[in-house]
Amino acid sequence: MEPILSQGYGYGFALGIGAGFAFLMAVISKLLSTKLGQTQTSERFSTASRSVGSGLIASSTVSAWTWPATLLVSATWSYVYGVSGGWLYAVGGTIQITLFTMLAIQIKLHAPSAHTISETLRIRFGAVGHIVYLCYCVATNVVVSSLLLLGGSQGFAATTGMHSVAASFLLPLNVIAYTVLGGLNATFISDWVHTVIIYVVLIVSAYRVYCSSPLIGSPGKMWELLKEAEQLFPEAAGSSFLSFKSKDLILLTWSVMLGGLASVFGDPGYSQRAIASNSSSVFKGYIFGSICWCAIPFALGSSVGLACRALLGNRASVTYPNPLSSQEVNSCLPLIYGLASIFGKSGAAAGLLILFMSVTSATSAELIAFSSISTYDLYRAYIQPNATGRQLVRISHISVLVFGIFTAVLAVVFNYVGVTVSWLLSFTGILLNPEVPAVVLSLFWPRMTKWGLIFGTPLGTISGIVCWLGATYRYADGVVNKNTVMTTEATFIGNIVSLFSGAFFIILISLLKPEKGVSIAEIENKLILADDGEIELKSAVKLSDDEKKKLRSQSKICVFINLFVLLGVYIVLTCVLYGWGGDLSKGSFTAFMVVMLIWILIAALYIVFLPLWQGRKSIQIIMWSLMGKERQFKENGYISNSSESSLVNEVVNKTSELEKTDYIK
Repeated sequence: MEPILSQGYGYGFALGIGAGFAFLMAVISKLLSTKLGQTQTSERFSTASRSVGSGLIASSTVSAWTWPATLLVSATWSYVYGVSGGWLYAVGGTIQITLFTMLAIQIKLHAPSAHTISETLRIRFGAVGHIVYLCYCVATNVVVSSLLLLGGSQGFAATTGMHSVAASFLLPLNVIAYTVLGGLNATFISDWVHTVIIYVVLIVSAYRVYCSSPLIGSPGKMWELLKEAEQLFPEAAGSSFLSFKSKDLILLTWSVMLGGLASVFGDPGYSQRAIASNSSSVFKGYIFGSICWCAIPFALGSSVGLACRALLGNRASVTYPNPLSSQEVNSCLPLIYGLASIFGKSGAAAGLLILFMSVTSATSAELIAFSSISTYDLYRAYIQPNATGRQLVRISHISVLVFGIFTAVLAVVFNYVGVTVSWLLSFTGILLNPEVPAVVLSLFWPRMTKWGLIFGTPLGTISGIVCWLGATYRYADGVVNKNTVMTTEATFIGNIVSLFSGAFFIILISLLKPEKGVSIAEIENKLILADDGEIELKSAVKLSDDEKKKLRSQSKICVFINLFVLLGVYIVLTCVLYGWGGDLSKGSFTAFMVVMLIWILIAALYIVFLPLWQGRKSIQIIMWSLMGKERQFKENGYISNSSESSLVNEVVNKTSELEKTDYIK
């Protein structure tokens, strides 16, 4: 398997572009500090002062969920299974985010002062319950982070010939640097920049494939080429590249969806966004972020993935006149090869660029998430309860550095033992899915007890693993090894048993051994902010009755949204299309692709421009300051630099609580 690009591309992206982003984030962090007075306190480092708007929450949600697997697997599924591949990957991933939105609202409603979601479990269930859940939480953080680097390093190695060990260490290197410098603020801004680049490449690719490419140029032509591909390679088509009739894909998408629940509900990076948002932004940020994210795998699979399959009979194909080998498919190269078929080597470089963007932006979120856990759930909880803000910042910095190195080492280990992205995706849910009912019930069910958490969660994992191996033995003709455990039926059974048995054991044990403990409503009163929190932060964690009423109303709306997406789109529509089993007509396929083209354009406009509009005042202040026009914005009531901001805070801190409230207003 010859790399399509030289090693220079790999090292250039990892070192050159990575260093450029690190420098850009360092400059932005400095400007925020000197021009807006946003100095790096422990609270700002971990929570961004809980004041992030819905635009940045949406773009950050898109960025955090656009893993290398999102890009690589969606294109590969479309290449292997046809039109249904990208669509089912997109809908399955969207459900995970919309379901989590209900949990995010619950966090904001009952624990607006929390730094991590696991803090709330420590208050409700004590140290032992907290440690049990923390093991799952940290394991999720570790697996997701290593999965990001594994996908990125394997993609870079296959595309450029760059050594996978070098890629595993160089890809997160610059991310560690700007995360330490800017904290969660830098992560949000970095997420936006990375997401904009991904959307630009995606829009150019999708519109090129369906509107202007001389090789395809229209949905009708794509339909015809897919029909020809079925004749050229009938053994690869299964039922049809234009049909939803694929049992393997249905089971596979359900396995990934169920397994992905753990990587969303248990990953502290997702709850970190709920904690960082202001109360009016959490619902809109997650819901619109999920809609915008859905367009990425849908559009990428439906354009680049299908183009890779449709052009196999054309000399523009990288593997002409042969289809991709099993090794190339397992390496998820349809993304790179499809772009190369359409644009040449520049297309392959563009694919490498968005792969790099997905690795670095999501890794930054994982680094912050782990630093918050180590700082507030370990250091302040059990080592130094009276830690100062300065001490907490120091621990956060050390945690980012140590965790970044550790995940790079783990990615190298996975590479050498032959673990693939698809393998790890399937295994994650089997191992960690019981944490989903654990965290959901802890915030929604007052009767849950610490014994249900301590014993029910591990029993769910054990049940999932036992059923997974048993199903492997049944469906793989009695052979159980690293390859056969990935049998589609076995992974589906393992994931679904792990998820629902965990819920069953937690509920059963809680009912059999009830106890009176801390209620959900009491969580907020027991959470403690660090001593370096600004006055604005202390105001942000106090929700008014109107804000609480609005959050409860949005929680009800979330129920209907999830019923529509999960039951209406993912189950009913998919089952109808699967049961029908016919090919999409040329007209239906054209309409499907037109919807995709419109969807990705609207999503891009929303993600690109809403954060700019919501942050226009801060941008204006910085621009005026850089141009030496401090007087204009001073006259408009803004504070221009850190010294003035600090002076104001010092004066206000000496006033009474009533005067503080008036100042905030």
